[in-house]
Amino acid sequence: MRNLVTALFFFVSFVLFAQEHRYYCEVKGIEKSLSSGLKIIFDFGTSASYNVWGDLKKDLKFVDEKGKEIDFHSMVDAANYMAERGWHFQQAYSSVYGSSCVIHWIFFKDAETQEQAKEGIMTKEDYKKMKK
Repeated sequence: MRNLVTALFFFVSFVLFAQEHRYYCEVKGIEKSLSSGLKIIFDFGTSASYNVWGDLKKDLKFVDEKGKEIDFHSMVDAANYMAERGWHFQQAYSSVYGSSCVIHWIFFKDAETQEQAKEGIMTKEDYKKMKK
């Protein structure tokens, strides 16, 4: 009987663990061209985030629960935002695009679905859909 209970415990643990997936988000900090500071972009890999001029699409900007756009002042500000929502820092690196330095920070979160992983993160597009 004890072996059966132990085997059942391991089977249930395996099934529960197998349902979770690891989701990633790349947070990019790009030097602003005409002013100081960084443009912070979150890339979950689910859709095109930029328009033809390389700007973040307005409806993909993050907003708070009242629909107000969230301005991130630094990479650490963005990292704190992600950590508060259960994301974990994994890696950082930098690159150069044209004459601009791009800072890349990779975060991950284990969840059953991508929607669950993104809980607590709302874009302007999500806010508009919620208000309908």
